Amino acid sequence: MEGSSRIEDTPREEGTSRLDEKAPPPGVRLPRQRRSRISFERMIAAAHDLIAESGLEGATVQGILKRSGVGSGTFYARFDGRDALLAYLAIRFWSDAEEGWSAVLTPSRWTAAGPKEIVGQFTRMAVVWTWAHGALLRAFLVHAMTHAEYDLLDRTAELDNSVADHLTRLLLPRAEQFTHDDPEQAIRLATLQVFATLRSRTIFAWGDRPDGIEDQQLAGELASIFLRYLGSDSALVPAPLTVHVPRHQSLHHDLVPDVVTGWSHVKPVTDKELGNR
Repeated sequence: MEGSSRIEDTPREEGTSRLDEKAPPPGVRLPRQRRSRISFERMIAAAHDLIAESGLEGATVQGILKRSGVGSGTFYARFDGRDALLAYLAIRFWSDAEEGWSAVLTPSRWTAAGPKEIVGQFTRMAVVWTWAHGALLRAFLVHAMTHAEYDLLDRTAELDNSVADHLTRLLLPRAEQFTHDDPEQAIRLATLQVFATLRSRTIFAWGDRPDGIEDQQLAGELASIFLRYLGSDSALVPAPLTVHVPRHQSLHHDLVPDVVTGWSHVKPVTDKELGNR
């Protein structure tokens, strides 16, 4: 059910970042020089990989220093401690995720799609995305619940609602196909429910822990529930094509949805291959 993703460790040009660098989280001092940026990114990549391999407990300061090859003086010049680094990593993850979902759900990519195709594609992408980032998602949620000072749970909610905004823009022009009295609210609530279900699965059913439902079946059931709630006459969706996101591959601009093949640049897998994941 779960894989791992990888934050790119190629430094960006001086003065650029995914994040709004005017407001880093407390305890984080962002570098400006290229050399400093390289060591900064090495620490971030090391923390990411340790979490993917061993969970939140694996991302110790000593482990990060050993994996990155950076000295403790360099570490503490940029971070007050481990929690500040994890907060920065989480905020950058949510920022990248929002950028990626925004690109994938751009209306111009979906002009020929109906509600069934849009919702079916969304739920399968959400299942695959959650699986690919499972270790990070679980670590960030646990860390957020114990470190309220960073407002990390707010970032999670912001992503959920941002995706709901995009789906609303896609589905609301097709509202004549729905019977719900308030389709705009229904789209938002259904989107939030999809993420809530997958988040629960991430926390409680991971690794070899079974949860009684396979990925492709879950995606199909979530799509059916979503469409039924809207009152769509196309509520019965066929079993979705399950796709494989390669390790270290994130949902970003190069993963463009296609209502026929699922995702361009991503290799479809068979049910047998999915069962061996």
